[in-house]
Amino acid sequence: MNTEKISSKIASWSLMFVGIGHTITDLTSRKTSSQNDFIIKMKEFPIEVLGSNATIFSFHQGFSLMMGLLLFGYGLLNILILRNNQTSPIPVNIVFFNIVICLISLVISIKYFFIVPILFIGIAFLGFTISLITKRIK
Repeated sequence: MNTEKISSKIASWSLMFVGIGHTITDLTSRKTSSQNDFIIKMKEFPIEVLGSNATIFSFHQGFSLMMGLLLFGYGLLNILILRNNQTSPIPVNIVFFNIVICLISLVISIKYFFIVPILFIGIAFLGFTISLITKRIK
């Protein structure tokens, strides 16, 4: 396997790991008493969206679980692209798209999150960037 595909594979696995880690952390982390108080307040704040009733907490929880799933799925989709194109190079438009998505995700992570997602998304960005650079050198 060449550098282009190895770096894309590392990037893809990095996205999968951050997705799995996010979901596991969301579902298993213990809450402090102040966090529990805030969750209660979120559950007491109803919202209506397109005729459906929900709470701020249900939206927060749903978005959090969806984030983990989508990060995992995005990484897995890239792994499947690599697996199904073992003899041909990765299309430039896919590599470039991955770079753009990871760069935007990295900026968002730096602004809003902590070191773990920043690190994993940074690895993904770097991996896809190396993949593009090595593709251009050939």
